[in-house]
Amino acid sequence: MERMEISYPIKNIAVGDDRADRWDRSLMGVCGAFQTISSDWSKFKGNIELRNIGGFDVAGISMNADRVLRSRKQVAENDDKYCFLIMQMQGRALLSQRNNEAFLEPGDMTLIDSGYPSEFSYDGFMRQISLHIPRETLQCCLPYHHITVAKTISGVSGMGAVTRNFLISSYKEAAFIGEAAYPAVRAALLNFLTATLRGDLPTEAMDQKARQLCYIRKIIEQNLTDPDLTPGLIAKMSGISPRHLHRLFKGDGMSFGEWVRHRRLFEARRQLANKYFSDYSIIQIAFQWGFNDAAHFSRSFRKEFGLSPRDYRKRLHAEQGGLRAPDDIRS
Repeated sequence: MERMEISYPIKNIAVGDDRADRWDRSLMGVCGAFQTISSDWSKFKGNIELRNIGGFDVAGISMNADRVLRSRKQVAENDDKYCFLIMQMQGRALLSQRNNEAFLEPGDMTLIDSGYPSEFSYDGFMRQISLHIPRETLQCCLPYHHITVAKTISGVSGMGAVTRNFLISSYKEAAFIGEAAYPAVRAALLNFLTATLRGDLPTEAMDQKARQLCYIRKIIEQNLTDPDLTPGLIAKMSGISPRHLHRLFKGDGMSFGEWVRHRRLFEARRQLANKYFSDYSIIQIAFQWGFNDAAHFSRSFRKEFGLSPRDYRKRLHAEQGGLRAPDDIRS
């Protein structure tokens, strides 16, 4: 299976809404629906690169636009439920969401939720890295499922610096990270990020069972692609007995097996819906997310979503009309 690394440079766009729309379509294909605003499209330069590390999409975006907006209408028209960990690499930015504002200097980070309107303002040319994390994955790793958006996370010291350095190095080396290393990279990213985010959360206020379940789900998320993931393995990694593990999940309304299957199916569906994985077979995607039997995967997928994986992918392709990202635009 080939590693994914896609680049869409767009330079020197001439004045004209059709050219600006083509840039927005490029951005939409990677990050979802946004509107880019430039005071002078004739001098606009931009580039989007999409890479994959540990099963997570990571976009590298550079441009000299003034603002980028995501409206309530665009949120309503999209079913994507992601958190973007945005890291400023060059230039300065002000990111606003839900009455919060994050001012980013190079090295700083913030979280933005795709499920809410947002506005990004830039001071000249900028470069950013955007790590796309399914919201449910991040919620599983945080106490109370609490995600704070548009809050500046310093990358100067402490866990913020560790997360920044690991994300930058992983992004640069993405083409050389094989799929065998995905579980380790995924685990490290989630470990570093959640350790950074949990610093302001009152975990001591949670009862013991809630803390244990939060910790266990985090371990599951880190090892979700492992086909040998079992209750015994997770119990051992968590320092508890398998019996207690099953009690914790039963008390939360979903068994261990049901939870793991639920998370794997949603991740597989996300990948089936992503046109950048259109060259991946259904079996490849199923195996990547820990399923080792194609028939079992198909039955489970149909039970969860009402369609077989093949029919789901066909329906999405028909709805998208075969839309592809635009070629380079040059004056």
